[in-house]
Amino acid sequence: MRAIFVSLYGVFAITAIITHIWTVIIAFTEGGFLGGIISLFLPFLAELYWMFKMFGENDTYAYIALAHLILAIPFGMFGRGER
Repeated sequence: MRAIFVSLYGVFAITAIITHIWTVIIAFTEGGFLGGIISLFLPFLAELYWMFKMFGENDTYAYIALAHLILAIPFGMFGRGER
């Protein structure tokens, strides 16, 4: 199982960056300048907040953000390989 997370860590990192950029775009359009700046520097809290805020409005984003937040746990534990 560890080998799967190690081999897919790069893919997860790229999709997590894309999801965070999407989060920042949503924050700037929905929350204004201050919301966008805060979201830019607080990725976990921003994605958690905007995920709940977007349920019902932008379900595609909400489910992708939820998947990334859930997958961050095993990828954080096993994904980087040897420490």
